[in-house]
Amino acid sequence: LPVQSGSSKILKLMGRRYTKEEYITLFDKLRTIPNVTISTDIIVGFPSETEEAFNETLDLVNYCKFDNAYTFIFSPRVGTPAAKLKDESTLKEKEERLYRLNETVNKYFLESNKRLVGKVVDVLVDGPSEKEGLFCGYTDTNKLINFTGNNDMIGKIIKVEVLDAKTWSLDGKPK
Repeated sequence: LPVQSGSSKILKLMGRRYTKEEYITLFDKLRTIPNVTISTDIIVGFPSETEEAFNETLDLVNYCKFDNAYTFIFSPRVGTPAAKLKDESTLKEKEERLYRLNETVNKYFLESNKRLVGKVVDVLVDGPSEKEGLFCGYTDTNKLINFTGNNDMIGKIIKVEVLDAKTWSLDGKPK
């Protein structure tokens, strides 16, 4: 559910057809669905983004506590209206905002993953993990999990008990 920004002013400049308040209303409805996980996209440093507008984005992230987010620094694309907007933020300011945003979203990624420790989840086995001697797959909520396994599991959905949670992945064992 891409939000892009937590500032209604910036959303309007981006050409989005929703306000922060409308986004929150939709988000709250989706959160009532059992076992739902919500990912988002956020852009920092859009032309005319002030510190106040950026803080509105942080406030929104703290409200939503996303399970995952893809975060980016704005980069103009030739031929788009945004490419013509005056950009007064320095690259250093944009990088600092992205860093602060990532610190915040990462905190919620870890919280989300920790809620799964001790639970048994369905995992679609992808193949060998980047972690030597392990296999990896994805839960039905798109969380990466590493576990002991074998080639016969690849492409199958198996039960895995979650043993540990990290910011970007889970560790488990097949049940």
